[in-house]
Amino acid sequence: MAEKIEGKLDTLIGKTAKVLGNVITQGSVRVDGMIEGNLETPQTLITGQGSFIKGDVKCRDAILGGRIEGNISALGMVEMQSGASLLGDITCKGLVIQSKVFFEGHCKMSQEK
Repeated sequence: MAEKIEGKLDTLIGKTAKVLGNVITQGSVRVDGMIEGNLETPQTLITGQGSFIKGDVKCRDAILGGRIEGNISALGMVEMQSGASLLGDITCKGLVIQSKVFFEGHCKMSQEK
């Protein structure tokens, strides 16, 4: 799914960064650090293996490699890569779950926007 990222990566939250509060971006975002707050992007969210988000996520697509404690609302696809962990519900159009993923919650898939 990585080829779905259009354009460039606009925001990077590095491994040593800790953000307390909501994050709203206008483009794709990669999180390798920690966010305690909600995250919203109209583009793609990518989370690295050591990342942690405690809050709800709204995005177009998501490629998850880290840990999220919160709900995900995606207009398109959500891909959970090996080692990812999600405690929360997912609303999306499509879902890919690789092996060795922890997911505790509900998933609602819809073709509606």
